[in-house]
Amino acid sequence: MADACGPLEEGRPSVIPFGMYRTRMRIRSRTVSNTANGQADTPVQATLIDLVGHVKPNANYREDGIVNFSEGAIDTIEIVIPYYEAILTGYLVEVYDSINNAQAITYYEIMSITDDRNKHQQLSLKCRVAERSILPIPSYSVSLQLVGGGGGGGGTNNNQYGGGGGGAGGMIQTVATLIVGTSYTATIGSGGAGASGTAKGIPGGDTLFTGVTTAFGGGGGGSGANNANKDGGNGGCGGGAGGFGANGLGGTGSQGLNGGNGNIADLAPYRGAGGGGINSAGANGNGASGVGGAGFPLFGVGIEVCCGGGGGGTMGSAVLAGGGLGGGGNGGYSSGGVAQPPTNGSPNTGGGGGGAGGTGSGTGINTGANGGSGTIYLRYAGTSALGTYTGTQTVTIGGGFVTHQFLTSGVYTA
Repeated sequence: MADACGPLEEGRPSVIPFGMYRTRMRIRSRTVSNTANGQADTPVQATLIDLVGHVKPNANYREDGIVNFSEGAIDTIEIVIPYYEAILTGYLVEVYDSINNAQAITYYEIMSITDDRNKHQQLSLKCRVAERSILPIPSYSVSLQLVGGGGGGGGTNNNQYGGGGGGAGGMIQTVATLIVGTSYTATIGSGGAGASGTAKGIPGGDTLFTGVTTAFGGGGGGSGANNANKDGGNGGCGGGAGGFGANGLGGTGSQGLNGGNGNIADLAPYRGAGGGGINSAGANGNGASGVGGAGFPLFGVGIEVCCGGGGGGTMGSAVLAGGGLGGGGNGGYSSGGVAQPPTNGSPNTGGGGGGAGGTGSGTGINTGANGGSGTIYLRYAGTSALGTYTGTQTVTIGGGFVTHQFLTSGVYTA
């Protein structure tokens, strides 16, 4: 940047005393009060000139540009600037802590002026501290919606009841202030793996954004067998219980709703329960039920884009159980005596995986579906995108807002 601007002040002062510190400054046409502590108490007036000058370091103003004195302290300092005829005693010199975009400013009142224009075209100013202030740190406000990874569906064998659907990933909505130039780590939770045979589905991974509460992964779906794995797992939303009898319990949702309970009435097609969603709990595994819970609209409006739990699997039936609206997978079922696989939760929705189903006879081992990965939505008012992201993202601009959707983990620099 130029050292100075305006009439006669172009270029650096021709003679700079040894050891002076070069920095940005601004001259303001303001007279400060002569109070006991030198604190300015009148409004700032028009700026006369922006320039680059030189400050002589002393005990309080060091060569590294750090100002140590407290606000309002009386301290004198020498400043050399290019010649400018309109400068008078009583005006303020606004000195930055750095030649670049510094945050800290100190105001000095000009006490005396040594006019050296005939020899060196410069002024030497004797100043005292008037006031020190801190500039606002550049920042912007964002709305965040975090979704954890969906839980995996429960497994089963051909001769056992349907496995429970995986619970949807939990969801957190909040607002945050991001500091320009600061980096924030975004961790996208993975979908939990579906289980085989008599095992419970694996819970989904947690989704995190630096400084913001974590969205937990969904609970895994319970096994269709009558064993210790029949209950749905706890998580952001609870996994659905396996379909075996009245004693299978749905998992508890900590940031959403619970998974459904087992097939209480022991009715065909012996369906596993649906995983819980954000907007509704998973259905119990009674008869033709077992549907996954519904998801939640993006920022409360529009389509339901996240957090539907998976449907429970069936035994010996061609009727599948649907996943919850918002990305949940469908439950497995039987067709022509062959077990049909459940479907995975949709990627970047936090949907739970569908529970495994069986044919009702034989010894085949069937596997629940995987949960969908989580995601982060970051939105702010504007018409152009801000910041950078090292992971995979989509950016949508419209309606006065910019919306980033983070699809994979990465670092967002505001």
